Order: sequence, then C-alpha cells, then structure tokens
Amino acid sequence: MTAESLRVPVTDVDEGQIAQLEYSLAFIGDDVSDYQIDPEDGILRVELAPGADRDDIRQKIARLIERYAAREFGFKEELYFEQEAPVVNENVWQQLLERKWVTEVGQGHVVLRGGAARLLHMIDNVAVNRFAVAFGAETEVYPATIQCTTLDQCNHFTSFPEHLDFVAPLQSDIDVLKAFADDVRNGEWSSNLHEERMATTEFAISPSCCYHCYEGMAGWDLRPPGRCVTAILGCHRYEGMNHRTLSRLRAFTMREVIWVGHPKFVIGARAKADGMIVELARRWGLHCSYEVANDMFFTKDYAVKASFQRQQEAKKELRLIIPQEDTAVSVISSNFHAGSFGSAFDITVGGRPAVSACIGFGLERFAYAILSQFGLDPDGWPEGLRRDYQAFRSQ
Repeated sequence: MTAESLRVPVTDVDEGQIAQLEYSLAFIGDDVSDYQIDPEDGILRVELAPGADRDDIRQKIARLIERYAAREFGFKEELYFEQEAPVVNENVWQQLLERKWVTEVGQGHVVLRGGAARLLHMIDNVAVNRFAVAFGAETEVYPATIQCTTLDQCNHFTSFPEHLDFVAPLQSDIDVLKAFADDVRNGEWSSNLHEERMATTEFAISPSCCYHCYEGMAGWDLRPPGRCVTAILGCHRYEGMNHRTLSRLRAFTMREVIWVGHPKFVIGARAKADGMIVELARRWGLHCSYEVANDMFFTKDYAVKASFQRQQEAKKELRLIIPQEDTAVSVISSNFHAGSFGSAFDITVGGRPAVSACIGFGLERFAYAILSQFGLDPDGWPEGLRRDYQAFRSQ
C-alpha cells in the first residue's frame, strides 16, 4: 500500500494561534507521518501512513481547528521589549553534529559536549550568580521523578496530558523478574517484554522544576514575606513530532528561580526579574523579543485558560530567533501563579495563603539559540556575550 495525504483548509485561526495549532497536530495519531500548513494558501497538508482512517483523522483535525479558532475570549498581545541583531546564515545544527558537540541518542534526547556544553554551563552560571544571588535564593536539590499525586495537585494531568512520561518498576515478584531476565537473555530487549509485568505507576519523570518546590513545602507556614529558591533539574516532556534539533527536546535541563510568599513580595520580585531579563538580552545583543505569552494547554478549554493567562500577564517569554528554522523559541519564561500552588499544597505565609511565581531558563535551547544566531566561534559573538563567556571559561 502507498502513503496517502489529506488537504484541509485552515480557516478562522488567527496568525498568533497557528503555531499552537501546528504544535498540537503532532498528536493527531501514529498514522500521521508528516504535516505542514502552507502560509500562502492556508492549506494543511497531512501525510498519512498506508491504511490510515482518513475520516477519523479529518475529524480530529477539525476539532483542533475549532479549538484554536475560538475567539470569544480574546488574546491579549503585549510586546515589552524587542531587539534585532545581525545573525549568521548557516546550518548550525549540522555543524553541531559534525563537530560532535551534539549527539542524538534517541527521540528528543541528546548528549552535549565541547563548546555547546560550555555555553550551557555559562548560561546556568549567569542564572545563578546574577538572578538567584540577587534574590538571596536558597539552593534546593530535587529528584528526577515526581509523584503522580503531586502532578494531579498541580493540575498537570488536565492541562498538559501530552507531556507525560510515566515511570514504573517491574512487579516485585521473583518469578516475574526471572522470566523477564530470561527472555532478554534468550533474545534481546523489546518493549513487549514489559506487558503484564509492570507494577502500578506512582511516579512520572518531572515535567517541570518548580513542582518539587511546592510539594516540598506542603503544609508550611512561611516567615513573612516569604522565601526564594533556586534549583536545576533534568525534565521530561513528550511532544510528539515536535522533537527537532535542540529547540524542543524530550529530555532537557531547566534552571528555575522561585518565589513563594506575600503577594507584594512575589509580584515585586518577579517585576525586578523581568527587568533583569531585558537587561541580559541587551547585554548579550540577542535577536529577541520579550512578550506576553500563554502555555500550550492541550485541552478543550484551551481558549479560556490561554486567554486568562494573557489578560493577567501571568506568562511572559524571552523568545530568540532561530534563523535556520525560521522560528523563535522561548528561552526564559516568567510565570505568576497567583495562589494556585499555595492553595493546592496548603502553603501559607504568616497564616495567610501564599502566592508564587518563577522564572525558568531552558538551558539547551538557550545555548542552541545563541549558536544559531551567532555561530560556533565565540570571537564572532556580540561583545557582552563574548566577555561573559570568556570570563566564565577563565574561572
């Protein structure tokens, strides 16, 4: 059988929502091998696997288009800062692979080394020594996995079900363990050897760093005005066919600075951090924007949640151009959660409900965006960025 294709007009979806529609199309189903929305004629072209159920896929696409065409709530747009810079016109991703600074080791999984790894660590160093230190942040260390009950309290299951990578051991039964080991010994490992041998799933690989902060303070009454925390964590988010280059990894590293406490304390700290983010973008000469944004909620109430975030300016992103991919990625996210996590985990400050906010640095994509804009040779980077990199290497 030969591959088939679908052509679907994309109507009534605003330009600002096209990227979110394209992201969600990656989860239409395993029978979709590729897809693309033509910006000229607004036609979605979908490549199907042989034997795919065309009607089922067409109905799923229609539901997604309806989701992102919803306009009754409005989507606030606010650009706080924008800066242009000369960028290279090179296939930086291919250069990273050829130099072996990046090795792909599975879908959305990479090994970084050489200049790419050094740049990532420099960015983290700046996040700690300029941001965390400025707020007197306490360092915390978190496990790679997180309780499913915690994710439920954070409403992650209902907002981002597509992200989840669950973790479960084999059953604690000597016969099951022996049979599994024997099957592998007599052949080779395959995923079907897990069938009916896995224990109940109680953990997932953490999709975010700050969730551990809140669950670790469950039931606390903080000393006013609150506390600031910093942590770094290897996070996991499954994102289907969106896993390409370093722009969107399945396994990635996140550095966060988190505030929990009185509203005035948290809101003031976040506002100060916003200014520091813009200052960093200026210093490094980045081709970027800092703007209001929303999470890519993967639910039918997307329009309500996304519109609320934008109206409240609850999410802001520093977005860097990736010239070779004709796109931009968020490398720093600033988030105000109001009392969501304080209420979920019964965190108070001086006996009153606590609010929270955080800024998160996506380290791999930040490093990749810099290399994509300015090339692999630090001598060609903007002066402020070059100086900070050289100072870090001389430590």
